[in-house]
Amino acid sequence: MNIELKPFPRRSFVAGAATLGALAVANPLVAFATPTSAEKEAEADAAAAEAAGIEASAAEKQAEVDAAMAALENLQVALDEASQKYTQCILDEEAARARMEECQQRIEEKTAEMHELQDVLSSRARNIYRQGGDSFIDVLLGANSFEEFASNWSLLNSITNQDADFVEQTRAAREELEEAHVELTKQEEIALQNVEEAEKVRIEAEAMVAEMQAIYDSLSVEAAELLEQARVARAAEQAARAEAEELARQEEAARQEAARRAAEAAAAAAAAVSTQSSGGGGNIDPTGESGGSAVYEGGGDIVSRAYACLGAPYVWGAVGPYGYDCSGLVSYCYLGTHARMGTTYTFMGYPQVSDPQPGDICTHSSHCGIYIGGGQMIHAATYGVGVIIGPVQSGMIIVRP
Repeated sequence: MNIELKPFPRRSFVAGAATLGALAVANPLVAFATPTSAEKEAEADAAAAEAAGIEASAAEKQAEVDAAMAALENLQVALDEASQKYTQCILDEEAARARMEECQQRIEEKTAEMHELQDVLSSRARNIYRQGGDSFIDVLLGANSFEEFASNWSLLNSITNQDADFVEQTRAAREELEEAHVELTKQEEIALQNVEEAEKVRIEAEAMVAEMQAIYDSLSVEAAELLEQARVARAAEQAARAEAEELARQEEAARQEAARRAAEAAAAAAAAVSTQSSGGGGNIDPTGESGGSAVYEGGGDIVSRAYACLGAPYVWGAVGPYGYDCSGLVSYCYLGTHARMGTTYTFMGYPQVSDPQPGDICTHSSHCGIYIGGGQMIHAATYGVGVIIGPVQSGMIIVRP
């Protein structure tokens, strides 16, 4: 089917090609295909802000950990003091019991001594009685002479004074030891009270230390988790910034390449218009096979064939070699022959890829092209523009047959 088209002015065609080339230079990457360096830089800034917030929280949590540790150390000091007091009280109680046992032994010894003395006195009294005297008076009155009386008096007086001294010493010792026993019993009660008090303090201190230790352990875990989160966020920031730098480098390289390709496309378009103008206008064969026009083909692979077609006019329904529509260009690049392999609807059914490579197909329901990398594609744009390099259009997907 032939469609009669009005010749497109050469200046308009060249201007249109140059304009699209400039757009390609200005924006060589498309968001859905590859993130831009600005987007990655924004992602890095967000990660940095997140890391700073987490680090601030971690610092606050670390301050709580330090405070808990200080409190724990203070409680440990109190616990140590209570433990020392407890130990000292136990030692005092043991010493008091030893002194009580010592005093009890002395009391028993003095008691035995007193009983022995009483036995001696009783024996003496019985001897006196067996000798015929009923009492000390009898001993004295039974003397046959003054000398004997004086001698008996001296003997009895000596025995009485000696026994009385023994009895008094024993009584005094017994009283003294009993008083000591009372005092030591009192000291024992005091020591036991100290032990009970120290035990109470120790139990309370241990409970507080256990509670504070649990708090410290919990805070330490939270602080460690926050520090790990901050480390991950910082690592994400560094990775995003490195990727942003790499993308910026790729974008600059793509801009330079796009500028070069755009210049070549504009030159080729100008040459094509010049050729068509010299051959006359009027009817254009939509198959792209009308005689007298330049031939646009060549290359040994998909991408090189696409570059070989730069500057070819847009001809609806054409698959070359004198002109192409969008799916006709893609068909030629893939097949290497001027036959149609499908339309945009065909390409939309191909598997979508997440790692675009040169030679893949960029498509949506109404347009398609050959992906050449850097967010760019070669496509048969429209009437008067023809085959050019341009950015992958918004809404397109990238597929691979």
